[in-house]
Amino acid sequence: MPRPDKDDVERLSHGRPTRSKIGSRRIGHRLTQKERLLFEAAKRQGFLKIPVCGIRPNVCNVYRLWCEAEGRDYILKDGSAM
Repeated sequence: MPRPDKDDVERLSHGRPTRSKIGSRRIGHRLTQKERLLFEAAKRQGFLKIPVCGIRPNVCNVYRLWCEAEGRDYILKDGSAM
């Protein structure tokens, strides 16, 4: 599987097709406004903090792909453990 590009990850998060065909129809990638805020904060902070409830796994999928594109470690903080 090819390494994802940051532009392709952004396209995927908006529900648009990607050039390198990194998305899968079986896995959700389109983000809502609330999830987009979490994703943008995670890109700035370097980790994704998941609240206790109300978030679909889509934001985790997109952030994982973005970390692969950046060559970063995928760090996920669960809000229920805090």
